[in-house]
Amino acid sequence: MNQVSTAAALEYTVLSEDQFADFAVKHPQNSFLQSADFARFQRARGQEVELFGVRRGGELVAAGKLNFTTTRLGYTVCECAKGPLMDYSDPALVRDVVVLLRQRAAARKAAELRISPNLKYIARDEDGAEHPEILDNRPLVARLGGLGFRHQGLDMDFVNVNWMFVKNLEGIADAEELIMGTSYRTRKAIRKAEKNGVFLEQATLDTLDDFYGALSRAGDEKGFVYRERDYYEQLLRTTSPEFTKLMMAKIDIPAYRKSITDRLATESATAADLRRDVEETGSKKKANRLKVVQDLVDSYERSLKDIERFPDSVGVATVAAIHFVCYGDEVVCVIGGTVQDYIYFNGATSLYWGMMLHALEKGYPRYNFYGTFGISGQDEEGHGGYEFKKGFGGDVVQLVGSFAMPVRPAVFHANRLARSAAAAARTVLGRLPLKRA
Repeated sequence: MNQVSTAAALEYTVLSEDQFADFAVKHPQNSFLQSADFARFQRARGQEVELFGVRRGGELVAAGKLNFTTTRLGYTVCECAKGPLMDYSDPALVRDVVVLLRQRAAARKAAELRISPNLKYIARDEDGAEHPEILDNRPLVARLGGLGFRHQGLDMDFVNVNWMFVKNLEGIADAEELIMGTSYRTRKAIRKAEKNGVFLEQATLDTLDDFYGALSRAGDEKGFVYRERDYYEQLLRTTSPEFTKLMMAKIDIPAYRKSITDRLATESATAADLRRDVEETGSKKKANRLKVVQDLVDSYERSLKDIERFPDSVGVATVAAIHFVCYGDEVVCVIGGTVQDYIYFNGATSLYWGMMLHALEKGYPRYNFYGTFGISGQDEEGHGGYEFKKGFGGDVVQLVGSFAMPVRPAVFHANRLARSAAAAARTVLGRLPLKRA
């Protein structure tokens, strides 16, 4: 179908996957949520998806992926998450594209149109401090309000993520320069994991149970929400191995124990030799060397004690699992974590580091840690995760957030009132005693 805006001679058109992919992947606002891969995945899961383009004189000047979702009560939402992709510095273009999207939503009987441009709100540094002198998109929020959108606020959003931590990889020449851009604590954790033999593996359909077992266990322990197994199976079946990377950090327990035991034996023998030399000669140089070697001996003994609870029968253990997406200009860490029993092995650190190296090798200019919370203070939920990400270097990124526009105002407002009443009822019920006194 084609839909024409007489105001600016813009034409709305439905795009094929290839047409959309060619435009979206090269766009500066590209996001995996606005990709042909993700559209194909969502369609396989039964979601109603439309890839659209807006042409001016035959040339694509805007595009996006629309999702049409209908509740059991018949309320339909038309959403363009992390889009639409267009030049938001052109007010006339934005106005006319919004008109076309509203018309399209109305034609599909949607009561509400939602967008969430993949643009920063205000520039921030690694500590989350605002730097509006660098970038300030508050005027855009006001302009969208003037077009009929209602800004949904700037709070942390666990679904349509708008607070992130992002590391810029441009200009970094190699792995050594990359690791020197991390904190001392992070470098130590990376090197410890490498020395201890932690290795990475990308899950396939054959090994999905290993990935999902670790992911679900970490989610249950840490309290984060993860998808059902079928979600990840569909991702593997419908998207490319580069787009979907279900990554696991693993450790071979028998091999690790043998490695530590061998190193302990070697350093213990060295310490014994140095001790004899010091007793016989009184050499200060060898006494200093003995202290270093003895520290290693003590460290290896502690390591063996730490893994006493892991018998060799465990074999190869999956210690952490994270879902990554590689698309457009970035590698994104979508969700995942470490199994608490295996936190000693620094599995999440290994996964972050390994995928950072992948981004550097493949030329992705950004590494996106994605949803980041607890930025304001150590008493906030998620602050520990934020501090962990900061160790790798980067900046807090706050997007402009989500916007909702009534397409069928009466239905829109009735739905809002119903949702508010339901929320109020849940609050009241939550305060009532479970039993009569």
